[in-house]
Amino acid sequence: MIKRTLKLFLFSTILLTACSDSKLMNFVGESQNWQVNYEVNVLDEDSEITNLTIKYIGQKATPKEINYVVESVSGKSAGNDSLNNGVLKIGGHSCSGCAVTQENEKITATITWNDKTESLILKNR
Repeated sequence: MIKRTLKLFLFSTILLTACSDSKLMNFVGESQNWQVNYEVNVLDEDSEITNLTIKYIGQKATPKEINYVVESVSGKSAGNDSLNNGVLKIGGHSCSGCAVTQENEKITATITWNDKTESLILKNR
């Protein structure tokens, strides 16, 4: 009985994994002062969830607040937020009925702080 239950569980797990259309992509970029990681989980042809991490790697004092814009063909995310120990994490943004991010998409991140601006090109890894 236990073997039968285990086989059924394993079969169900494999089947559910095979049927999943979810695709995880990780776009990264680095400049003189910033490291950006933009994670995209494409759930299906018109919905995705994104997570953004921006890390200050510069030599000067860490800024308290930044403005950021992450832009691609499929959309734009922008904001003004405070850093926590030099890191900003924005997670769980989702869209449904939207144009989803593609593997080869060109994504740019622009960060402004203390009257300075840097732009980065993010590449899928």
